[in-house]
Amino acid sequence: MNGLPHEGDGPAGGTAQGPDAHQAPQPLLQEHEQPTHATPGALAHATMPGPLALAEVLDRDGRVRLAVPVGTWPLRIGRAIDNEVVIDDPHVAPHHAVVEQADDGAAQLRVLPGRNGLRCGRRHLPAGGAAVPLSALAPPPPGSPASGSSTAAGPIELTLGHTRMRLRLAGEALEPERALRDAGFGHLRTLGLALLLWLWILAEQAITLDPGSKATDWISPLLTVPAALAGWCLVWGLASKLFQHRFEFWTHLAVVVPGLLGLEVATFVLQWASALSGWPGFARLVTGVNSAIALVTLWGHARLVLPHHRRALGWAAGAAYAVGAAILLGLNQQRSERWFAELYSHVLPPPALMWRTPTPRDAFVKRAEQLKPALDRSTAEAAAEQKDRGDDEE
Repeated sequence: MNGLPHEGDGPAGGTAQGPDAHQAPQPLLQEHEQPTHATPGALAHATMPGPLALAEVLDRDGRVRLAVPVGTWPLRIGRAIDNEVVIDDPHVAPHHAVVEQADDGAAQLRVLPGRNGLRCGRRHLPAGGAAVPLSALAPPPPGSPASGSSTAAGPIELTLGHTRMRLRLAGEALEPERALRDAGFGHLRTLGLALLLWLWILAEQAITLDPGSKATDWISPLLTVPAALAGWCLVWGLASKLFQHRFEFWTHLAVVVPGLLGLEVATFVLQWASALSGWPGFARLVTGVNSAIALVTLWGHARLVLPHHRRALGWAAGAAYAVGAAILLGLNQQRSERWFAELYSHVLPPPALMWRTPTPRDAFVKRAEQLKPALDRSTAEAAAEQKDRGDDEE
């Protein structure tokens, strides 16, 4: 009483003596025990459960605009401020959806009554519909089968109104860490390819020009080509700055230089293969191959600007190639009644390099005579068509 020690408080049952007699007795440590000191961070870690998920609101470029850690269910999503995830979108209901725990303990998504519902990938979940387990909405982990994986699936993409969301579950499968590119080596490689492309264009110009040509004929390959290449990459770099907030001049230069060099090499190889083999099929492939290389180069630029739409951009490039090829073949058929405009290669290699034995002169003349009836018929048809046209004009 009154804070005074009583008998028996001491270690031997007597009255405690000394200045520390009023302190409570300390427990004795055994020989194998060590004193522990719990820090506030360790106590908080021991008492707080791990996160269940992370709800992310994305902007138009796919970047995370808002991230809300989820420690317990339910997770309410809507426009009202009493939701855990508040979305400023007039096409979203005040209480639009909720992720809650089902009776079996699994998390499920339930779209609340409203007008628009939401979309999960290509799947539409109507407003007021039945709850759907998150396991049925999550895609399989990358590089793993759809079932039988112990790792959580990838993130769940949701679209509410015009707002995109991503729900990342605890333990989800993540891609390996990407290695940073060596900018110095990459720039040197790009500059080396650009120099090779420039020399290739200069060589073509030297072969094309006649002896004694003017010095002004060299302005285009010397100045115009590098300036056009720099301007092209500058435009795409500004597009990357607008959508990705990074000025990617060198990255776009690393895309267009191999593309242009591929155009030059493909044209050279196909034309010379057609000339050396005597088969015009190689020359007829020049337009199609160059168009494919050009579209792949454009796709490379576009996927740097919109990296989250690579698949859609790939499908668009493939559809553009198919439609363009169909239109070109149709125009060739309409104009000349042939699918391809190229009849032969315009490259004339030395006879010693030809892969095929030249056709004897008599055989060539005989084959040329066989073309006379067809040419006469075409001439007569053209004359008749011209005569009819003249009569109509009169």
